[in-house]
Amino acid sequence: MKLKGLIVDLMKLVLCVGLIVDTATAQIDTTGLRLRSLKPVPLATSLTLGGIGSLLTFQPEVNSLQVSLRDDVVAAGMPRIHVDDYIQYIPALTPVTINLCGVKSRHPLGKMLLLEGGSYLLGMGWCEAFKYVTALQRPDGSSFNTFPSGHTFNVFCGAEIIRREYGEEYPWIAVAGYTLATVVGIMRIYNNRHWVGDIFAGAGLGILSVTLVYWALD
Repeated sequence: MKLKGLIVDLMKLVLCVGLIVDTATAQIDTTGLRLRSLKPVPLATSLTLGGIGSLLTFQPEVNSLQVSLRDDVVAAGMPRIHVDDYIQYIPALTPVTINLCGVKSRHPLGKMLLLEGGSYLLGMGWCEAFKYVTALQRPDGSSFNTFPSGHTFNVFCGAEIIRREYGEEYPWIAVAGYTLATVVGIMRIYNNRHWVGDIFAGAGLGILSVTLVYWALD
């Protein structure tokens, strides 16, 4: 019940933050500069995911949950499957590939490349900075750069770009992108390469980077 209360309170908080930011930035015209609206739903989603990841990682009362899951994964003794090292890049390549195949995206190819490149550069910078500052050990003990998950950042960043570029006209493409992203996140846990909190944080970071770059450049 305590964990449920923490998560509910966190979700309420980030939703309020998103609505406040959206209200403050929506179509304000004071000096001739119109500030575009920062949509609250993807912002709140990314902050919620990041917040849950942070709770699982840094809050002792709930950190034991992901430690218990890691112990179950290790006890199961399942063989590692390394396909996640490769399929993490599929969402990043998909928007350009299907555009070149004749499927019209929301933006022209050049603008879409700018938005995608900016999203990945911003997010990767944050991801590496968090890894360096936190220096937390991976569940398999191999290194001290587990938080957040870079694989999960990559795949959720690509999935969110797919949703924005093709989701309105081709919703099944957006569903496929997010399904693949979820599979990669689960595989990182299955392979004992990341804690659950790393996955939530990586997903949130991927969506947040796209949200901010599209807000700034779209």
